[in-house]
Amino acid sequence: MVRIRRFGVIKTATMAAVMYAVIILVFTLVIGLPVVLIAGAAARDTGATAGILGGGVVGVLIFGVIGAIAYAIGGWIMTAIACLFYNLVAGWVGGIEVQIESTSGPAAPQWGGPYGGYAQQQPQYQQPQYQQPQYQQPGYPPAAPQPPSQFPPAGAGQH
Repeated sequence: MVRIRRFGVIKTATMAAVMYAVIILVFTLVIGLPVVLIAGAAARDTGATAGILGGGVVGVLIFGVIGAIAYAIGGWIMTAIACLFYNLVAGWVGGIEVQIESTSGPAAPQWGGPYGGYAQQQPQYQQPQYQQPQYQQPGYPPAAPQPPSQFPPAGAGQH
């Protein structure tokens, strides 16, 4: 069990305000505009009704924006008060207990044969090391050892 002891008042109220504003804007666009457009289509008049229809569409959009702002402000204030009240009461009774279950996401796809995804490395093929004879010209100091070649000498391994 996990216990919620306190809510961050400002963050929680801001989150609620944004959610209220988005909900009002979406409902204005989904419900308000179609109602105005259907009412205008039902009038079927090209005279003064066309101007009223245009004013109705603009009015619904303005009403939606003003409503979203009003709900955001009211929602912020009410959520802040609710958080303060919750924090006060949670100090007396201990808060809300919530049981949380940890779930892991789906397993990553296994690509690349039997060795699978990115976490495992495939074994590297080790090429045999060929020792080439070191020839030195007389009178010169011995040459520094060279690292082995990445490729076998020409003709090696051919039958």
